[in-house]
Amino acid sequence: MPKKTKEIENKIENIRNLLSKKNETKSKDDKSTKKATTSKSNKKDTEKKGTSKSSTQKKNVSKNVLKKETHKKAVSSKSSKKSNSTSKTKSKVSKTVSSKSSSKKVKTTTFSPEYYDLPYRYNQTVVKILAQTPNNLFVYWEISDEDRKNLKEQYGEYFFEITKPVLVIHNETMNYTFELDINDFANSWYFQVKDADCEYKIELGRRPIPINYNYMPQYDIQKNGPIKPVETEYIYISSSNELEAPNNHILFNDQNKIYFRNLKTNELIEKDIKDFSFINKNNGFINIYELYKNLYKEEISNNSFDLINPSSGNPTSW
Repeated sequence: MPKKTKEIENKIENIRNLLSKKNETKSKDDKSTKKATTSKSNKKDTEKKGTSKSSTQKKNVSKNVLKKETHKKAVSSKSSKKSNSTSKTKSKVSKTVSSKSSSKKVKTTTFSPEYYDLPYRYNQTVVKILAQTPNNLFVYWEISDEDRKNLKEQYGEYFFEITKPVLVIHNETMNYTFELDINDFANSWYFQVKDADCEYKIELGRRPIPINYNYMPQYDIQKNGPIKPVETEYIYISSSNELEAPNNHILFNDQNKIYFRNLKTNELIEKDIKDFSFINKNNGFINIYELYKNLYKEEISNNSFDLINPSSGNPTSW
């Protein structure tokens, strides 16, 4: 072969080699680009799959919530229906019970306890006397704030500290008087009298006592000086009502009569003992005077009942 043809063939092979190399590089670049695009598409697919999964999860959660809410509503509706049914049954039962109770007409008695608290004092100057027994009397008293103030203005600020209270008992029937020492801690007193069936009256007064500064620790004698004593022997405060003490013996009459007094009309009513059917013995009526003479042979003398009735009052009155 000639040299020129050989050179031409070598050139043609070199060109072919270059072209093949170019094609190989292009194919490699295409493969790499394909790989990148495929990876990108795979990433996008995975992201789409994740978003689709999350959306499906959200849908499932919302479905579950809706199911729960519907279940709760159903339960609440059922419970309300049950409560309505129970309330209806209860109302029916109560109606039947009330109808039964109304048919029975059971009467219930209600008690309202009453309590009245009496005041300790009424702020009035008063002395009252009452008879407990024929020989035992009861007295209570009070001095108002205004009278206490007047006594302090007249006799000094410490009038009640330098005087003592006394009760002066007057027997107006037998015309004698006696006195009882009391104290400022009391506002009532029981005392005994030896004569029954008499009119009594009581005075409340005060008498001066020696001044004792030991009983007045709040008083400063060095600063204020000694207290001026009360010069009068007796200071009158107030008087009581007049009281006729009951008699202490049983009254008799030999006429076999009983007398009643109508308090409204002040009319004296006379009744014969024969008018009372419960006093009967062998179809004859008992003479009360003779009956008492037989019952109380030792106690009755000179047609009078001389038994001294025991006192039922305060032991301090003896």
